[in-house]
Amino acid sequence: MRWFASILITVLLTHFGYTALFADDFYLDRSVYKNTLRFEMDNDVLLNEDSNFSNGWSFQYHSACYASWEDTGAPKFVNWVGNHLPSFGDDESIVLYGQGVGQNMITPGDLTNPNPPPGDLPYAGTLTYTLNWQKFNQRSAQIFQATVGILGKESLAQQFQEIVHENLGLGESPQGWDSQRDTEPILNLAYAHFYSLMHIGSYTDGWAVQLSLAPAAYLGNLSTAVEMGLGIRFGWNMQEGFNAFPAPPGLGFYTNMLIPKPEVSSPHGVELVIGGKATGLIYSVVYDGSVITSDDRNIDYENFVVSGMIGLNYHYYRFFSIRLAFVQETDLLIEDSLPPTQPGDEKTRLDNSYSTFMIDFHF
Repeated sequence: MRWFASILITVLLTHFGYTALFADDFYLDRSVYKNTLRFEMDNDVLLNEDSNFSNGWSFQYHSACYASWEDTGAPKFVNWVGNHLPSFGDDESIVLYGQGVGQNMITPGDLTNPNPPPGDLPYAGTLTYTLNWQKFNQRSAQIFQATVGILGKESLAQQFQEIVHENLGLGESPQGWDSQRDTEPILNLAYAHFYSLMHIGSYTDGWAVQLSLAPAAYLGNLSTAVEMGLGIRFGWNMQEGFNAFPAPPGLGFYTNMLIPKPEVSSPHGVELVIGGKATGLIYSVVYDGSVITSDDRNIDYENFVVSGMIGLNYHYYRFFSIRLAFVQETDLLIEDSLPPTQPGDEKTRLDNSYSTFMIDFHF
């Protein structure tokens, strides 16, 4: 019966567009598309608002794909962790590591008030460094991510927003940063497992569709949460693997889990990405206040939110990729819990919707 089951699985995978790939078959010796540098900007500018999640940015580096952790040339610590994480060993998958520096900020709706009233969203900014381990093949992917950083004035969120709003004239001058969240170290761990539920078509010089599922968990003071994501990609000459979704620092995953293209394929690719996720937020120092300092200005919020995303990606695989996306989220803050505003003042926005611009440089 074992041989029959093996044949049946092979037939089913082939029917849905899969073939068995091993480390030697992942086009790791091609001359293009090696390492990746990424700049990501997440901002609510399309909504013409600057409250709740106001802005996030990150600079990321993703290594080239390798057959094993020993091949990466990374520091011994990175390779040791990759080899000892449960299920992250070498088993017909390819691996890479990523790292990045990023900043997030949230602000209340009324930027002219130097002292946001009790119950309103406080000013808060984080500056973080993230290191992760990524392992993937055609059918599944795993990522483990560690984030460290700082909450408070050392995050330089005040200076960044003042430059954008005052020097560049892109908004009102924020007056309340002197009341921002107290300084606190940030530590967060996160894990996600991606599954390709269905694939139809050809990834190489053809049209293809992929449906994927991605459960994830976060543990730490920046965000303790569980979530379930579902995404569909449709396009021409897409890369095999899993899409890079928007990732505000500490609130997502810096991923580049894409199987390299064969050299004979077209250098161009385009894809439409539609996704959604449900998130159960258990704790966040931004909204709940600190368990370390005396900053306990907690904000009432919903523990369960749903978000949807639509994005368009263009790839010129030899040099760069561009990703544009818009994320719409259900209300996180509870309206009745926010303090009343004076006539003409802007009330703090309830949701964390934003738009994203990503550009990758391959070298």
